[in-house]
Amino acid sequence: MRSFSALPVVVGGYWLAKRLGTSDERHLKLARVAYTWAGTGIMVWVLQEALRAPWIAVGWIVFAVVLALSTRWIRYQQLAWQANVVGLCALVRAFFYNYELEQKFWGPMSLRIFTISLVAAGLYFLSQKAAPKERYARAIAFLHSFAATGLLALLAWYEAPNGWLAPLWAAFALVLAIVDQRFELDELPWQSHALAGLTLLRSISVNLYVTATWHGISVRLLSLAIVAVIFYALARLIRMPDEWRKRDIHHVYSWAASAIGGLLLWYELQSQPTGIAVAWGAFGLVLFEYGLLRKITQFRYQAYVALIASFARIFLANLTAGEPGEFWGPRMYTILPLVLIFFFVYAQLPPKEENTVRDRRLHFDVLLAYLGTATIVALFYFQFPIEWVVSSWAAVVFALLGAALLLDQPLFLHQGLLLTVGVLARGMAHNLFGAGYFGEGDWQGRYFVLSSAAVILLASLFFAFRLRGRYGIPQNVNPWIRPLALIAGRPEQVVFFAPIILITLKMRSGMVTVSWGIEGVVIFVLGLATRQRSFRLTGIGILLLCVAKVFALDVWGLQTRDKYITVIIVGVVVSFVSFLWATYKDAIRQFL
Repeated sequence: MRSFSALPVVVGGYWLAKRLGTSDERHLKLARVAYTWAGTGIMVWVLQEALRAPWIAVGWIVFAVVLALSTRWIRYQQLAWQANVVGLCALVRAFFYNYELEQKFWGPMSLRIFTISLVAAGLYFLSQKAAPKERYARAIAFLHSFAATGLLALLAWYEAPNGWLAPLWAAFALVLAIVDQRFELDELPWQSHALAGLTLLRSISVNLYVTATWHGISVRLLSLAIVAVIFYALARLIRMPDEWRKRDIHHVYSWAASAIGGLLLWYELQSQPTGIAVAWGAFGLVLFEYGLLRKITQFRYQAYVALIASFARIFLANLTAGEPGEFWGPRMYTILPLVLIFFFVYAQLPPKEENTVRDRRLHFDVLLAYLGTATIVALFYFQFPIEWVVSSWAAVVFALLGAALLLDQPLFLHQGLLLTVGVLARGMAHNLFGAGYFGEGDWQGRYFVLSSAAVILLASLFFAFRLRGRYGIPQNVNPWIRPLALIAGRPEQVVFFAPIILITLKMRSGMVTVSWGIEGVVIFVLGLATRQRSFRLTGIGILLLCVAKVFALDVWGLQTRDKYITVIIVGVVVSFVSFLWATYKDAIRQFL
């Protein structure tokens, strides 16, 4: 009752302020201010004494709203200032007291939710209606609006200190962005940014490690999926200056969403490590298709990052999965889909589409094609027995050169030539010098394996000859790349000499001269058939090497039987070449 007895004093103070202002505003302005502030202070004290403790902050915010509304009828700026001060008092009271109120108010709603929500609603109202002058409107709006948003964000912390806090904050940021779309309030986008930043930190630091379930479904999966979807929506809805959108700054939200999605797949598939690479590849494919459909460059860039990550992942888990010698196992059925995804995305990049010009200028199409081929090469390395890797790679060379001819794509020609060098290096490093001569018998050791690889490479000449000179050298090509472009213009040279080197070096030491002689004749005849001067010169060079080796080493070092066999066969070979020279001398000179 004591508090209510002060009400007449409050009303009298306001009445005196009104009368003094109208009678002698010039000299009694200070007294008018004193009366109104005194009345407001007494009213705040009255509410504190009259209301129960949980409702004091609510009473103060209601009083502040009444003061702000009264400025519509009483054109007095001090009332607006007083409304702001009382509103801040309600904010402080709610912050230090109301968050501890856990008792139920109505149904599942606690007293904390109800009272703090009312205070926050009042602060939102004050942010738009409590500005004393126009020049203070922006500052007042930011002050009260941020205070209200902070109260509600902290309320969510108290009500859901678990895996659901991040989606609550994200949903709150989305609601603010939607309201801002309708009313264009400058303070709301910044609040959305702040809430989104808190959501991202919470998601990475807490939600990724949540192991609880909700109705049998992972809370981590549900919560982070909701956050990712909201972030994608914020990238589209949140209001930003046009200059920022032109620079794709708004896509920081889509990048954050994609990062959350990728991390979510990583943690959810920890029990199935071979599935992570496939999941990332599928995720990248979805991002790419959406970016291509909607013509959004940033989504395609995110897809490229996901695809690169999936490629890197196979070296950590997929390539060593399954049992040794197992043809169809986890290694095969988790890596083959990635190969299809890489080449599918490469094929989806249209060469003349204006929207994808930047993608091709940054050579993402080349990157995807190389990822696809590198994945196949790596798969074959782990899939086949170690001796047969060289033959499997030679088969890939055959397929690449065929694809280059069929699809008219120089990219596959370059890959084929590069892998041909890889076949040569692999054959020399492992099959020639890293393994025994006949570790498992003549038809399972180095001889047959290298012969099969050489035959496949020589068969690739069918495509290499047709690709010769098809792709000219660009005028503005880098001088350092020009020699490589020249080599690509004569692919048959690389495809020919790689298997010839392997065949020449793999011969058994006892009969190496005889083998070289036969090889020289075959190469010479092949050069005549294909009209390739370098082939014919190579054949003649090998024959001359045989003759020199016979007189320099074989006559003195071989056993009698091997010595006679070598001399006879080399003599026959040289005689045969001499016969060809005498018979087709004019034609051969023309070819040479």
